[in-house]
Amino acid sequence: MKYPLILVLLAASALPAQDIYLRLTDYGGGKINLVLEPFTVEGPTSGSDFTRRAAVVEDVLGNDLEYSLYFEIVADTTFLQKGTEGVVLRATAANEKISVRLEDFDTREKISERSYDIEKDPRRTAHTIADEVIKILTGEKGIASTRILFSYRKSGGKEIGMIDYDGYNFTRITNNDNINLFPSWAPDGKRLLFSTYTNDRLNIYVYDISERTTTSLSSFRGLNFAPCWSPDGTKICMSLSKDGNAEIYVLDLETKKLHRLTNNSAIDTSPTFSPNSREIAFVSDRSGNPQIYVMDTHGGNVRRMTFHGNYNTSPAWSPRGDIIVYVSREKDNSQQIYVTDPTDFSPMRITYLANNEEPAWSPDGLHIVFTSNRTGQYELYTMNWDGSRLRKLTTGITANAPDWSPLAE
Repeated sequence: MKYPLILVLLAASALPAQDIYLRLTDYGGGKINLVLEPFTVEGPTSGSDFTRRAAVVEDVLGNDLEYSLYFEIVADTTFLQKGTEGVVLRATAANEKISVRLEDFDTREKISERSYDIEKDPRRTAHTIADEVIKILTGEKGIASTRILFSYRKSGGKEIGMIDYDGYNFTRITNNDNINLFPSWAPDGKRLLFSTYTNDRLNIYVYDISERTTTSLSSFRGLNFAPCWSPDGTKICMSLSKDGNAEIYVLDLETKKLHRLTNNSAIDTSPTFSPNSREIAFVSDRSGNPQIYVMDTHGGNVRRMTFHGNYNTSPAWSPRGDIIVYVSREKDNSQQIYVTDPTDFSPMRITYLANNEEPAWSPDGLHIVFTSNRTGQYELYTMNWDGSRLRKLTTGITANAPDWSPLAE
């Protein structure tokens, strides 16, 4: 399967220097050579806690840039020959700040230079630097400052938690000693949806992260679950069992009008919007076993997408719009993750060990977060879109239903 070319901008002499070091590149075969020179620490703060913080920035920044898939990290300029295209990143730490300079390897011309404060949170500073380097050199937004929501087991119930995209800085979102499920980021990154049991009913709530307030959104009789946002944040798609079996509905947040999209005796659930808001993928057992279907956002033009395997669930549409990831039950009864083109179904299996479930995309469409029980309990992992570069995010936490935040503004 050929992944689309990463969009970058072309050099133009009329633009400032920091905007012109850009080239057309396929991340799989044309990564930018990036030399990360060892940080230089200067001044009276050398050898102090400041040195330690500078080392944290250096380590995290290197990991972020390598993980992004845009770069071929080169240990030293001696690995590059004269005339080779590449970038050199030099950083100097002094007076509670780190100055980061990007240079063209061949011409030695400055591409950009900026200072960053590392007094408070060196990891967050490193993520910020990584995202800005990616933006300058590729024109794309980096994902180093993003976070991942998930549901985790606690004292017999389940709470909602959040971690940085690399597994650090756990933050508790709910603490109500209840069963909290299906967390879903709003497109603005400031709110989230989740379901929780209230008065023996599974209801849907909106949580405002900055205000730390929770507001009821859907509390119809029966089950209110599996919510997701439309890409523009104006609508919520969800499953409701208020009329008997589970059907898919869409709620307009401005008008508060509820529109039913499916209408049959089957169970219809797990909706996910396409990035252009024109279609919704969902799971239905209308054929006898759970399979993935696609319909337009008004409920029409329903067609079955999966025909491989007899139990397919958990669809998630890539932010780039050209791939859907989903889970399929194998003949050995293990749950494995696949990716496929939604218009020309050609599934590609990308996990093999133990059970792997509940995939969700990074906002750049290049990585997937999922749960796996390969250690004996379900924990969070990430991988590249093709199944490579596995990274374990959590340890000792039974985690479910991850959702990756949108890009930081």
